[in-house]
Amino acid sequence: MEAQKGSLSWENLRCDLHPWIREAIKSLGFPTMTPVQASTIPLLSGNKDVVVESVTGSGKTLSFAIPVLQKVSNRLYNVDEEGEQPDPVKRGHMLSIILSPTRELASQIQSVFTSVLEYLPEDVTPIKTQLLVGSLSTVREDLDRFLNDRPQILIATPGRMLDFLSSQYVKTNSVEIAILDEADKLLDFSFEKDVVNILKRLPKQRRTGLFSATISAAGNTIFRTGMNNPVKVAVKSKSSNGNSAPSSLHISYLMINPERKITTLIKILHEYRYKKCIVYFPTCTSVKYFYSVFHKLVNDEKEEEEFKFYSLHGQLATKPRLRTLSGFTEGDASISKHILMTTDVAARGIDVPDVDLVIQIDPPIDPDVFLHRCGRTGRANKVGRAIVMLNENSTEEDYIGFMDVKGVTMSQMEPPKLETTEHIKFQNKLRNFMLDDRSRHEIAIKSYVGFVRYYTKHMASSIFRYQSLDYLGIARMYGLLRLPKMPEAKFIPKEDMPEDAWLGEPINMDNYAYADKQKEKSRLDNLEAEKQKKISDAKRRKELKVKNEAWSSKVETKETRQERREKMKRKRDAIEKQIMEESSEDEETEVDWKDIVKSNKKAKSSSSGMQGSFDDL
Repeated sequence: MEAQKGSLSWENLRCDLHPWIREAIKSLGFPTMTPVQASTIPLLSGNKDVVVESVTGSGKTLSFAIPVLQKVSNRLYNVDEEGEQPDPVKRGHMLSIILSPTRELASQIQSVFTSVLEYLPEDVTPIKTQLLVGSLSTVREDLDRFLNDRPQILIATPGRMLDFLSSQYVKTNSVEIAILDEADKLLDFSFEKDVVNILKRLPKQRRTGLFSATISAAGNTIFRTGMNNPVKVAVKSKSSNGNSAPSSLHISYLMINPERKITTLIKILHEYRYKKCIVYFPTCTSVKYFYSVFHKLVNDEKEEEEFKFYSLHGQLATKPRLRTLSGFTEGDASISKHILMTTDVAARGIDVPDVDLVIQIDPPIDPDVFLHRCGRTGRANKVGRAIVMLNENSTEEDYIGFMDVKGVTMSQMEPPKLETTEHIKFQNKLRNFMLDDRSRHEIAIKSYVGFVRYYTKHMASSIFRYQSLDYLGIARMYGLLRLPKMPEAKFIPKEDMPEDAWLGEPINMDNYAYADKQKEKSRLDNLEAEKQKKISDAKRRKELKVKNEAWSSKVETKETRQERREKMKRKRDAIEKQIMEESSEDEETEVDWKDIVKSNKKAKSSSSGMQGSFDDL
């Protein structure tokens, strides 16, 4: 259905809201409705299920927050025809469930409800919300709070909500309205099973609302949500010319040598005017790694900090994640530029004011996430700019036409002028940063390998071909000292592969130390143990060689001894032959030489041992 025509004043809303809700809307500074609010609130506040698709930043959260509060207010405050007050909500029951794919978005939804509920009159039954997300508290703690505080509205991620509903003390038969925010994500393969199991536990006569900027990506899965004859609400800005992005959002791309992506990013961060910027990296490890690099190297030459960097990714616990997002949202007034380095965990639904710039180091695996990333800026008709970096000399340029078919139009921009000397200077600083601590190189390698795996999972595999990826350029972008051993190395041309995979001056890895003394001591101990093991293994191999060759050596010795005997025999035979020949030449000598030898021996044996002659005595 098309957005409501005519004035978007709240006075023209085609449904009656409780007075306190109207007062809250006015006090919060929303003088007019957005098209999606004008279309959705009357339907969902009434008796219609809705499937809402609207561009990012168009006010979808308030589109379901107001109907939820309206239905809860009807249940708590409406007096029947006989003037009797409604029954209170029983212990263990709730009236509304709101599901979100991420903890950050769930927390943000709760903050919207909290801001509206501040205008609830003090003399009425309080309306309460409860946030159910992993790591913030245990399921048991959530259950105890639920039973004690009796909140009517539960805002949760699917996994925690399913665990929570498994308790025998939680009853779902009072639920009147269920909301799926970022429904396409909630209904994909990663959440679908949990979400469907949750919805099956709810009453069939409830109202259901599905909201997303890319709801069409959910396909036929929306029919598993149990909706009854839902109304499709598709709202697009008239000035967007069919583009899925809001008209206030300008999306551009630049073709760039992957080796220069980081130095180009730094150049953009320095030269562009903005208050807050979100930079998307492919993996959690790459966020952690580049956060440490930027935190150390980007501000190091200035007396005053120009940038404030924030790190947000899925491997952080819930409390640090929410604290980081809160810090980025509020911003430090003493610092001019705030940069959030994150993954797709902050791609959907996050509404941070004053985000002027979004930069994507690489396009997301899922093309539908691209628009969600870009949509963190240019919200509520404010001007925003989104930039995506694509690898030059590759098929990645086809991504422009691919996204154009999906209704996302991009214009090409020229990269900022980056002198070769500037690039080399930063690369040298990055190398020295690496050499200071072995652990930095280890996380750099993990980031690099993680990116390669990420790249191979692109849905548009005909565009993002890992066989033709510039592995060496990307390795230099990550600041690697040496290319790791991996199967993909076979795609690197042999003439391009550096000697022994070194990407710079070779170093002695045995002397490459950790900055952490305890870790370094452990490494040296392990290195010494490995050396001793090698010596021991070499000695053992030698002993085994001798043992295995012992039989053959004995045979060889035996053969040598036999040869020596045969040689002596031949020598004796030769002497005997010579003597015989001499004896035959002397005719007067008839005595055999053996007889001479025997007679000599006999004479010696018969001698008394006296020497000299005694005939003259």
